[in-house]
Amino acid sequence: MSLGIDITYAARLLLKKPVFTLTSVLIVAIGLGLTLYTYSLLSQLIFTPLTLNSDTPLIAIEGEFNDAHGRGQGADPYHLNQIKAESELLQGMSLYLSIVRTISGVSLEVGSRKVHLTYGEWDFFEVAGVQPILGRGFNPQDSDSGAEPVIVLSHDIWQSLFSGNYDIIGTMVQVEAMSKRVIGVMPEGFAFPAIAQIWLPFPADRVNATQASNDNERRAFGRLKPDVSLVQFQQEARGILHRHFQALTQEFSWRAASPGGYIRAFPYKLTNEAVNHHYSVFVAMFIVVLLILLLTCINLGNLLLARVNERIKEVAIRIALGIPRKRLVLQMLWESIFICCLGGFVAFFLASWSVDATNSAFDQIFAVNGERPFWWQLSLAADAMIVLLIALLFMVLLTGLLPAWRALSADFNAVLRDGTRGALGQKAGRANKALVVTEITLSCVVLVVATMLLCSSYSAQKADYGVDTDNRITAAVRLSWGSYPWNDGAPEARKKRNDFYYRLKDELQQRPNIHSLAYFSSLPGTGGGSSHFEIQGKAAAVFNENPMWNFEVVSRDAWRTVGMKIIEGRDFTLSDLGGDLANTESPVIINAAMARDLFPNGDAIGQRVRTIDGEGFQTEWRSIIGIVSDSVHGSTMASTSAQHTGYGMMDRHRWGVNIVIHYSGTQSQAETALIQAIKSMDADVTIYHLQSYDNLIAQPMLLVNAVNNIFLWCGLVALVLAASGIYAVAANSIALRSQEIATRRALGASNSQVIKLFLGQAGIQLIVGLTLGISLSLCLVSQLTESMVIASSSYMIGLVGIPIFIIAMVLIATYIPSNKIIKQEPSEGLRQL
Repeated sequence: MSLGIDITYAARLLLKKPVFTLTSVLIVAIGLGLTLYTYSLLSQLIFTPLTLNSDTPLIAIEGEFNDAHGRGQGADPYHLNQIKAESELLQGMSLYLSIVRTISGVSLEVGSRKVHLTYGEWDFFEVAGVQPILGRGFNPQDSDSGAEPVIVLSHDIWQSLFSGNYDIIGTMVQVEAMSKRVIGVMPEGFAFPAIAQIWLPFPADRVNATQASNDNERRAFGRLKPDVSLVQFQQEARGILHRHFQALTQEFSWRAASPGGYIRAFPYKLTNEAVNHHYSVFVAMFIVVLLILLLTCINLGNLLLARVNERIKEVAIRIALGIPRKRLVLQMLWESIFICCLGGFVAFFLASWSVDATNSAFDQIFAVNGERPFWWQLSLAADAMIVLLIALLFMVLLTGLLPAWRALSADFNAVLRDGTRGALGQKAGRANKALVVTEITLSCVVLVVATMLLCSSYSAQKADYGVDTDNRITAAVRLSWGSYPWNDGAPEARKKRNDFYYRLKDELQQRPNIHSLAYFSSLPGTGGGSSHFEIQGKAAAVFNENPMWNFEVVSRDAWRTVGMKIIEGRDFTLSDLGGDLANTESPVIINAAMARDLFPNGDAIGQRVRTIDGEGFQTEWRSIIGIVSDSVHGSTMASTSAQHTGYGMMDRHRWGVNIVIHYSGTQSQAETALIQAIKSMDADVTIYHLQSYDNLIAQPMLLVNAVNNIFLWCGLVALVLAASGIYAVAANSIALRSQEIATRRALGASNSQVIKLFLGQAGIQLIVGLTLGISLSLCLVSQLTESMVIASSSYMIGLVGIPIFIIAMVLIATYIPSNKIIKQEPSEGLRQL
């Protein structure tokens, strides 16, 4: 009976104060909603192990992470097979290689399409734990020399390219203009290892290595046995490799001493380069959201504390009438339960909306390149609901028991005798000061980190990449290996490939709406990934003390298409190609920054340079023949972008290229002209990622911008919580000291002295809170700089502008209630009820 009365009483009290109730519910909803959404995002993208159709996690086994290129490296299949053969902690392990290729259908009418292809060992699908829904997977005989080439299709390719034809099994399709027989179709949504659309079996000789080699392109995945931890397997793998590394020749001895660990084992989801490279950003996001959740609890506690102060006389009377203290605590807990549950209900819908919005954002981000990992499909899973319930329980206990403790620790005799709210006790005063300092510290951390990330992102979007992007379209062009084999750079093979590129260039430039056309391996504003190089006669004693550059390849007469120009020397010419690559020195053109920084005497032309690395790899010497205006390859936020750039001659390399066209008229007319020209020349040539140059530059930033938008919301939420929380604490503290203020004024203290007193106390709290907040912010930012470049201007805005803003916010929050209370007569404060 008493329980029902207590619940009704708590509900009636909340209904009597609708503004208080609505404010409290909204604070809870925003804090919990952001927590629930961020947990779902980070859990499904990063932290929850990938298991597929099993209870045991999949792990990645591959080469060390290359910070200069921002991605993990492959490994020698010889060492991967040693782990596979000797491990006792894995259920299975399979090698694979993912690349981009082209596929065409059963007739020429279908045309060709770019696809993400994965070569896998014959046991690839067995280890993954997923089998085709039509046909079969690979068997050992498919990898034998001379076996018929076979292919397994994804559900997406089966539907989009072959119209879901159930008779597809046994038919022939073209991959790189080479025939393969379809043997299986995978289930819908399966794209393992991440974005695969077709699968081919590895030839046995490409994975069954009998000795160490420089073939470092293989990766592997494995499945742990039940009750085996990743740490246990990492220790086992290190032991296996250590034994075999002892027998390595001098050529490969660097593998044993590789600081990053030549072969690593880690949670499979970290194979995604964007997540791995920006892992510290996601960790910072998680920390920031936890801080916001703490801010939410503090603010709700402040509101309930203020409410208790208003009801302190009522509580004293009920205690005097014999109401058990336990029952009073339960009544206050019911108020907190109502507020938190209503807030949690709203938080669920806010998080659901955010999840749907994020999935739509992912659709947009990966619409062009199709590189969305198959597990990047967010939902509010069961574990997210458990987190919501735990957070609600924590919030109820914290925000319910804190006001109850405040109410029951008051001097009830003084309250009943004087009819006042009671003076602010020493413990309560210290608690209020601690709350203000905590609010300042947490809000400072959140706002500084969010501001610095947003400023850096904005700077990257507005950066000058050294090129003109107006009226330019770009696309990737792929020549099929079946029709355009490289044959180790044989003259006839190179000529056939180059003839196609330059015939396409000539044909398009004859059209009135096409001004010029060029080819780049990576266009300025994209790419990134730097390597060490040395200057002949000036090599550093240790390879990593040599300078770094981005090395790209370009076509002849490329610069004017993107608004760049030769400053000194000359451009590439046909005579630079030569007949025999092995006996013809490769030319290189460098950017102005490289010439200025490394050749200050103006003698860059004629100097020779070559790319090197710590594994003993080195390219041929390249002679500098020209200097071109500066451009930036990669985002200015990316730590993999270098100030120095070298350009090689496209005609000498087999690298894939991107086409850029400077046009007049409409973009659609230029795109149509390009598509028609390629189709008329060779139907097996595939064009993809067709878009404007501006969109191309924006593409790498889309995911970072999405993360920064989350930080923006975190910052705005923190701003609202901090402003309201600091004001509530200050107002509550000043209200509890109303008698003290009235006494001071009655004894002759001026209004300005009273205000100065409170502002001085607020100043001390600001110094402590901002010192802690800026220190924690710098710690977080230092972690972020490991994976991204923070714009220098953001330090001024974040570390100076935000503290100034917080100082103003705290002083205003202190001044308003101080000014309000001094407008009362001292006598009114002395008899305040």
